[in-house]
Amino acid sequence: MTKINNIKLKSQFKEAYSILSQVVKSYNADEEQGEVFTPNTVISRNFYKSFLKYFSSVTDCGYYDTTDSPFCLNGTEDSNYKNFAKNTKFISTLRLNDGQFYLKNGMLFMFDNNSANPFVSVDINGKGNKPNVWGYDVFTFELKSSEKEGGFELVPMGAPGTVFSNKAKYCSLDSSDTSNGIACAYYALQNEEYFKNLP
Repeated sequence: MTKINNIKLKSQFKEAYSILSQVVKSYNADEEQGEVFTPNTVISRNFYKSFLKYFSSVTDCGYYDTTDSPFCLNGTEDSNYKNFAKNTKFISTLRLNDGQFYLKNGMLFMFDNNSANPFVSVDINGKGNKPNVWGYDVFTFELKSSEKEGGFELVPMGAPGTVFSNKAKYCSLDSSDTSNGIACAYYALQNEEYFKNLP
């Protein structure tokens, strides 16, 4: 059963990455990209809305202190989720709470503006479906500013040069950090056996 579930997670991860990659390309090609990103500001909570029009069948949850949806995260921590090592009672949602929306298939997208570059995370099978574990069905990407791309380059968190690139702390079975798992997207993309080897 675990093997079947991991195969399904791999397929959902590839689908989510494909959707997100296409959305970033569409955003970059659009001459009217919408809200300008300015990090660490309240106004940039609206930045995620610049991406909404590139998705289909979207339900907007707002940001963490405006949402009352059971399909989106709330507050600064969420006990419905665990870190990659599954050794915490919750994950920190501070990197997930500046705009959230979900698709008709349940896939949940979450933005964060507390860095020089925005982050976008995705729960590939939705909040209502387990495992709800960072690095299993929740993955984070950094939107790096790129003149070449005309907007942003989608970079998997954990890649060299991303904010959370310390594998020993942020994609490790030995770390008890509440953000452990935030760096696993890079390894999920790099290693074809990543999902097969999930414990």
